[in-house]
Amino acid sequence: MAVRAIALMALAVGLAAPAYADTTDDAFIANLNTSGMNYGAPERAIQVAKTVVCGTLSDNPNTSNADLIAKVTGATNWPMVNAAYFTGAAIQAYCPQYGSLDLPKPVVPPKPAPPPKQGVQPALTRNTSPHQSPPEESQGGPKHKPPHQIEAFS
Repeated sequence: MAVRAIALMALAVGLAAPAYADTTDDAFIANLNTSGMNYGAPERAIQVAKTVVCGTLSDNPNTSNADLIAKVTGATNWPMVNAAYFTGAAIQAYCPQYGSLDLPKPVVPPKPAPPPKQGVQPALTRNTSPHQSPPEESQGGPKHKPPHQIEAFS
């Protein structure tokens, strides 16, 4: 009789719903499953989400994303990218009142200036300073003759 009772209890435990059976927990675990990360036991992931992420935000809503990710990394030994994903998923599932995790946006270098159009030359500016020669004289270009030296055309 005692053996039968133990067998029935083992069967009941085996058929029992997992500890993360509520819809929020299910959605959170489904989110983690789609990420491809190895988060370990679902119950542990749920506990870290509720205590480390949401507990920290509850104590200090101004906690930075970097600090949250560092706390998750410290509690789990996951790589930073996994901890960042996990932190965002935890906020979304369990403490959305604190907003979402905003990761820094990548820095996009400015686009280079387009090349000048063919056939169009930039305008030259002439320095009219009294202390410098006109550009054509300083560059060995043609020199203007004074009016009295101009030869007449016949």
